Amino acid sequence: MKILRMIFLWLMIMAALVYFHDHWVGLSMQPVLEHQLADAFDMPFNIDGLKISLFPPGRITLKKIECLNPREFRRPQHFVGEGVTLFIDLPALKRKCIRIKKAHFKKFLFAVETHMNGKESRSNTFIWYHHMGLDEDDDPSMNFPKQDSPSSEQAAAEAEARGKWRVMIDRLELDDGTFVYDDLRLPKDERRWIFQNLKGFWEGFDLIPGYTSPEFREYIELEGTFGQNPPARFAGKGKCQFSDGNNFDLELSIEEGSIAEYKFLLDGLPGEVTGGRFDLRSRGICHESNLRSAHVLTLREMKFIAPTLRQKILKYPFGTVLLALESQKKIELEIDVNGYIGDPKFRFFSAFTKAFRKSLTQKAKAVLNEIKKGTTMVATEAPSHVRDGVGQIGNLLNNTFSTLNPLTVLGENQRKKDEK
Repeated sequence: MKILRMIFLWLMIMAALVYFHDHWVGLSMQPVLEHQLADAFDMPFNIDGLKISLFPPGRITLKKIECLNPREFRRPQHFVGEGVTLFIDLPALKRKCIRIKKAHFKKFLFAVETHMNGKESRSNTFIWYHHMGLDEDDDPSMNFPKQDSPSSEQAAAEAEARGKWRVMIDRLELDDGTFVYDDLRLPKDERRWIFQNLKGFWEGFDLIPGYTSPEFREYIELEGTFGQNPPARFAGKGKCQFSDGNNFDLELSIEEGSIAEYKFLLDGLPGEVTGGRFDLRSRGICHESNLRSAHVLTLREMKFIAPTLRQKILKYPFGTVLLALESQKKIELEIDVNGYIGDPKFRFFSAFTKAFRKSLTQKAKAVLNEIKKGTTMVATEAPSHVRDGVGQIGNLLNNTFSTLNPLTVLGENQRKKDEK
C-alpha cells in the first residue's frame, strides 16, 4: 500500500508540475522580461499573465503587456496589447535568429503623441527610436553593397558570423486594434486622428542587420473605422519593407467620413463648417523615405453657418464663397503630397492640410468660373518639399474676390510665390 501511495503522490506532483509549469515559469520570467524591455525601449513596461508552455514548446501567452509614457506626456500608455499569443521558433535561437512564426493580438492600442518641449517638438515614438539607435547609420562593416548584394540567407549567415541577430515575424494577426495620433504642439489648436476596430494581418517581416532587400517582401492588410462622429469605413493594403526603413507601396480608402470632425482642414474659411461628408482614396509609394503620394478627396453636402461678426468686419465676400462651395453636392479634389519623410521637419498631416487648402481654393475659383457649365475636376500638387505655406484659404478667397475682376485667376500671385 505504501508503494501505491508513493506512486500516486509522485504522479500527482508530476501532474501539478505539468499543469502549473506554464504559470510558474511565466511568473518567474515576468520581472526579467519587463526589465529587458524597459532597457531596450528606455520606457517602463508592465506585463501581466505571462505563460510559457511546455507543450507545445515555444508557445508564449500574455494576458496584457503595456509600455508607459514618461510623465511629460498626457496619455499614460504608449502601447498596450491584450490577449497576446506568440509561437517562437526555439531551434532558430541557436542561429542568432529570433523568429516569431505567428503572433496574435486580441486587442492592441498604439498611441502617438507629439507636443512642444520648450522650443522643440517631442514625440513618444522618438524616445525608443533614438534609444535603439534606429536614427543612426549602420556600422559600415555591416553595410552590404546595394548592387550585387547577397541573398537574404547569405546576408543572414554573414550577420550571424559577426554576432548580429536576425529578427523575423512570419505573420502577425490583429483582431481589434486602435491607432491614435494626438498633435498637441499648438495648445489652442489640438488635433486628433484616430483609427479603431482595426482587423487584419502583417506578414514577411525580416530584419537582417546591414541588409536591404531589393524588393518589397512584406505585405499588410487592415480594415476598420476612421474618426468617431460618426466613424467612417477604412481599408488599407499593400506591399512594404518596414524592416529596412520607410519603404512601402500602399493603397488606402476612407468612406463616409465627417467633415465637421476634421474641420481644422478648412481653417480660414469665411464661415464655420457644420456638416458634410468626405471620401478619400490614396496611393502612397515610399522608397528609402522618399514619398510620393496621390489622393482623391471627395466632399459631399458641405454646410456652413453665417459668418461671425469679425468676419463681417473683415468684409469677407461670404455669399460668393457659399455659392461656390455649398451649392455643389459633390466636390472632387486631387491632392499630391511629396517629400522626404526622413526629414524631422517634414510632417505628412501638415503637408496634406496645406495641399488640401490650396486645391480647395482652386476648386472654388473653378466653380465660380464654370457655375453654369457644371463642376470641374482640378488637380493641384503640393510643393516638392512642402515647406512653404500657402496661407489660409479665407485670405486667398478674400484677396481674389475683392479684386475688380471676379474672374481673375485665383491666387495667381500667391501661386508664383509658392513655386519660388
